[in-house]
Amino acid sequence: MSHKVILYRGSLKSCNYDCSYCPFSKHQSGQRELQQDRKAWFRFVESMVGAVASDDYRAFMLTPYGEALIYPWYWEGLAKLSRTEKLEVVGAQTNLSFSLKDSLDYFEKNGGKIEKLRLWASFHPEMISPENFAEKCIQVWRSGITVCAGAVGKPENLKWIQKLRSLLPKGIYLWINKMDGLRRDYTEAEKTAFLEMDPYFWQELIPVPAEEKQCQERLFVESDGRQRICNIGRVVEGNWYDDKRGEDGISLRCNRKFCSCYLAYGGRTDFMNQVLFGPYPIFRIPRRPKAVFLDIMGTLILEEDMAEGRKRQQESGTFARTKLAVETLAQEGAHLFWATTLPIKEAESRCREIGQYFCGGIFAGGAHVLVEQAGKRQEHFYRLECGSLSRLEGLKKEFGFRILEYCDKEIRYKLTLFRQKNRQWSREEVRQMMKALEPQYRSKVRWIREGHCLQLVAKEATKENGVRMICDWLGIALSEIVAVGNSPEDEAMMRL
Repeated sequence: MSHKVILYRGSLKSCNYDCSYCPFSKHQSGQRELQQDRKAWFRFVESMVGAVASDDYRAFMLTPYGEALIYPWYWEGLAKLSRTEKLEVVGAQTNLSFSLKDSLDYFEKNGGKIEKLRLWASFHPEMISPENFAEKCIQVWRSGITVCAGAVGKPENLKWIQKLRSLLPKGIYLWINKMDGLRRDYTEAEKTAFLEMDPYFWQELIPVPAEEKQCQERLFVESDGRQRICNIGRVVEGNWYDDKRGEDGISLRCNRKFCSCYLAYGGRTDFMNQVLFGPYPIFRIPRRPKAVFLDIMGTLILEEDMAEGRKRQQESGTFARTKLAVETLAQEGAHLFWATTLPIKEAESRCREIGQYFCGGIFAGGAHVLVEQAGKRQEHFYRLECGSLSRLEGLKKEFGFRILEYCDKEIRYKLTLFRQKNRQWSREEVRQMMKALEPQYRSKVRWIREGHCLQLVAKEATKENGVRMICDWLGIALSEIVAVGNSPEDEAMMRL
């Protein structure tokens, strides 16, 4: 099993802060404990460097119980990990109480790559003022480190968190964790106040049912090598230092009903996690793309029967979270587009609950491209040149299909050979349909096989070309977009 994201928690169980609610502020680590923690950390770092050479690890995050970054050996280890070519990002949770100058000097002295560094910084109002914490965050940010800041959404601390938000530049995201032990629901006024500071706070308010298959690309490792699916998982799955840890076929198990904290649900491979927070959502750094292209069937809506798929998504809360994610992206200024093999009317029908947030898209497998914004409409159809349909018509009875023709005025842009749902098209049947076209047209068309539908469009009509066209119309760089799908039709688009 390939785990792209590794999280590590050492034996350190002490903190230099004295927050009233935290058990780790009550324990002071002695020199022996610190030496053991240091030894375990360097053992892990050495093994991680070796493992990266042969496995598909791409990101590392340090998630200590206490405050680790006040100790120089953690900076030394992070520096060594950052030098590992295959690791794209390394990061840590911290209260920012370390000396930034001394720590960065030590990090760079050990060859650390600052562009790979990510810090998840927690604000503790009992220990530091909003002014001082904001100043620390800004210093970290200006030093070239990617950083997010946040706090527990304790209603009594609302004014301090609001003050912090007012002091932070827009480029530093302020997250809010739901308060455990509140023993009541947040009031509507409290929800509104926290959402104004953290537009993604709704993630904390909608329970996320645990789902093992969404968590197989990350691994949580303890100081002694015990490993589990995430920080709250109770099932231990072997040991990091066991040579057999990378055997194919080993999957991690979960005994939780819900992913009850961000480290748990933020490490899942849910597509919307990556739309909102990039390829490694665990670091809690918003992606903020300028344009988002979303496939519909299998992505926004489950592949199975539409009514059943929608019912399952509603019962699990998946569709509610997707709807709120789409709404948040639109509020933050992203242009939202569908990218689908469906024709536009069917796409709008299936996504009617969220259609108001989209401003067009790529339809009919790329044959129809549309942008509607501020009363302006830009539209393109790829003309389908496939000659006479008489030879295809002659095969209707033998292969059991009917032909649906899609046109805009005099432009034919798509054909669908439509069967009953229990009769899927085989590759051999597709080859026979191709032979039914006149020879001069066979190189001018593209076939899309989707279950019981076989679709025919112009060769140039692809989702990839549709994305390029829309970005060109709007002046958006391809580096500023996100594209998501779940089929071979989406692969080229997603590579952009």
